[in-house]
Amino acid sequence: MKLYLGIVLLLLTAFAKGDDEKAKIILVKRILNDIITERNDLAIEYNLYNIGDGVATDVELADSSFHESDFELISGMTSVKWSRINAGSNVTHAIVVQPLRAGDFNFTSAVVQYVSEKGVDVTFGYSNEIGEQEILSLKEYNRLHASHMMEWGLFALWCMPSIDVPLLLYYLSKRKYSKKVKKN
Repeated sequence: MKLYLGIVLLLLTAFAKGDDEKAKIILVKRILNDIITERNDLAIEYNLYNIGDGVATDVELADSSFHESDFELISGMTSVKWSRINAGSNVTHAIVVQPLRAGDFNFTSAVVQYVSEKGVDVTFGYSNEIGEQEILSLKEYNRLHASHMMEWGLFALWCMPSIDVPLLLYYLSKRKYSKKVKKN
């Protein structure tokens, strides 16, 4: 009986070990900017994590969200390849684009494909979907986040009469009713 139990445990361990030797990649896509505006740089970061126990080979990352009609690619590539990502490690990739027009934009998920173990077909995975984000126009962005120096200057100009008139009356009254000290 002990021999039978030992063989069963050995077989279970072998099957579990064979299943654990696969690579499993998680892809996370995120926007690094707090505010997205047209004609300003927008940084996108991709993090690939290999949480499996095997090496992922022939890893390809592709993101088709950024069409040339909507975005200008400033830095990086939207399609990247790595020969391998070791087990328990991660890889980071970033691109910088500029939105060409304002409005709502749907940021869809990126695609990763890799070989999880030798002799197995290609495995596909998708990143998280950021969803619909508003791209502010340059005019709207400046209205919300500018220093508003013109507005503050006009405000100070409009406040001057309410401060200067009482001050002028005070000095006129003081000069009229104060005693002048004669010097001998």
